[in-house]
Amino acid sequence: MTLASEKRVYNLLSREALLNPYPLYEKLRTEAPVYYFEEGGFWFLSRYQDVEAAVCDLRLSSDKRALYASKLLNLDKDAIKNIMKLLGGMMVDKDPPEHTRMRKVSLSGFTTRALEGWREIIHETTNSLLDKVQARGCMDVVQDLSLPLPSLMIAKIMGVPEHQRAEFQQWAIDIATFWGAPNGEEVVELALRADKSAVLFTEYINHMIEERKRNKTDDMISLLVTAYEENGFNLDELPSLCILILCAGLVTTADLIPNGINALLTNPEQLDKLKSSPQLVGYAVEEMMRFDPPVPIIFRIAKEDVTISGKTIPQGHIVAIGLGAANRDPQKFDSPDVFDITRTNNEHLGFSKGIHFCLGAVLARMELTICFETLLRRMPNISFDANNQPISKRQTIAFKGFKSFPVKF
Repeated sequence: MTLASEKRVYNLLSREALLNPYPLYEKLRTEAPVYYFEEGGFWFLSRYQDVEAAVCDLRLSSDKRALYASKLLNLDKDAIKNIMKLLGGMMVDKDPPEHTRMRKVSLSGFTTRALEGWREIIHETTNSLLDKVQARGCMDVVQDLSLPLPSLMIAKIMGVPEHQRAEFQQWAIDIATFWGAPNGEEVVELALRADKSAVLFTEYINHMIEERKRNKTDDMISLLVTAYEENGFNLDELPSLCILILCAGLVTTADLIPNGINALLTNPEQLDKLKSSPQLVGYAVEEMMRFDPPVPIIFRIAKEDVTISGKTIPQGHIVAIGLGAANRDPQKFDSPDVFDITRTNNEHLGFSKGIHFCLGAVLARMELTICFETLLRRMPNISFDANNQPISKRQTIAFKGFKSFPVKF
């Protein structure tokens, strides 16, 4: 089968595109909105209309085993069987009716009562992390705040004892890094590291499940164990849900906090506006999610030939759905390249849409709102560190954030 040829090559994996994909997204929206990127082996969608339809199109499967396999052609599959089993059981990679069954019971871990109970945990964790750096007058936003905050917060919510939270965090980082479908020579090393962490994580969650079956508390694991038992679900499926909650929460918050701070510091008039009107923080978080989302691309697999805007994507092909590109589409948003924390018509796709709309979106919004409220109240003079430049991630097109982000205050 011959693919539709493109006269121009738009390199989504170039260093420039990984650091700042938005100029390339703009070209693609105008010149090749449904583009087959041969080097990456996937189709890329960049227009809001197409992206919005694609995330809701059940002909595009969430089962991404083919995507992982394409990255690891020369690796013995037995060497990564544990991570593949853990990821293979994640709800986000399931289609209906399996997805429908799993999502219904998973919502038991995110009840309104539970969420309100966790608000204090988020406040406490945020303040504890800022306490450690306040006197220094500087910090690395990634290492000191955005990376530990979600992992510690979720560990607390799940009832992980304090002395085990550091390794719990590391398992999540190892698994999430591979989950992002990285490119390049490091992918095998990342897969092997993720496999080891998958073994330890699964063993630990299974141990927690056995404890909660004997003695339920008010933590998330207890809520989910109860829901699984009441619905006759196999508790062997629970570790995959737990790693999904942990990885999704880690990725969203760990990258959006520095992305958001970067947007504020790069647009000082918006920072001043937020400091003078802290009630705008909710709008600011939504604008951060639109302007520079931590997950700019999600992947799907075509279950049959699918025609989008006149281009036919063959069955079995990988489709990269450009959430980040759609969020800058001028056909949907006024002045899309302008960061505006007062934007109200903001139907961004940062949390996706349809049946796979982010399960933890309410928790993520609560966490981000509390984080930015607390940060700007305690450190109102936050600024770039002139002696230490931020370092962007360059590992994968699926996640966008910073490896380090030094600031002063």
